[in-house]
Amino acid sequence: MADIFDEVSEDLRKDQYKQIWLKYKKFIISFISIFILSVASFKYIEYHQEKKKIEIAILYFDGLQEIERKNYEKAEVLFKKIIDDADLGYKVLSYFKLANIKFNIKDFSSMESYYDKIISLDKINKAYKDYALILKIVNSPNINNYDKVKSLKPFLTSPSEFQPIASELEILYLIENKKIKIAKSKLDNLLKQKNISNNQKNRLSTINEIYFK
Repeated sequence: MADIFDEVSEDLRKDQYKQIWLKYKKFIISFISIFILSVASFKYIEYHQEKKKIEIAILYFDGLQEIERKNYEKAEVLFKKIIDDADLGYKVLSYFKLANIKFNIKDFSSMESYYDKIISLDKINKAYKDYALILKIVNSPNINNYDKVKSLKPFLTSPSEFQPIASELEILYLIENKKIKIAKSKLDNLLKQKNISNNQKNRLSTINEIYFK
């Protein structure tokens, strides 16, 4: 008797499933189709992005090789293409390389322009902007020593990993401007700081020997 009831219950369940399927099959098929399409799209995008990253990396290293060969025009084309197509990381690195190319061919105005583009970028680590400013100050003959010292002030007045280097540069520019006493005072103060490296201490000692002995 129990077996008969079980068979009836099973038939009822099957009939219920059939009715549910007939009623909602379009929605179920649509949901499954959308899910499969979403997974396929995600995999395609993931593959495409990975492929693009590899292509950008190849372009970047090709650009480095062209710089080594002094084929600056070819290198410039490659790095500009990276800037158009790449994410922010490779874009910043490419701006640095373009600035370096312009420095090598003595196009200092264009060099400054590329460093300014790095400095003006949003959402990048401040260290990159600081490094770009330091390189612009050091490498540009278009900026006089007075303006170079003035440009170094942000590093000198606030904590920064570039502060010791900026202080050293300030001393050298002051010496070139014949501000010998001020330069000597700043050099002595810098030598007393504990956060400078041994290499920098050696450089400062050499400056001291050359200009103040």
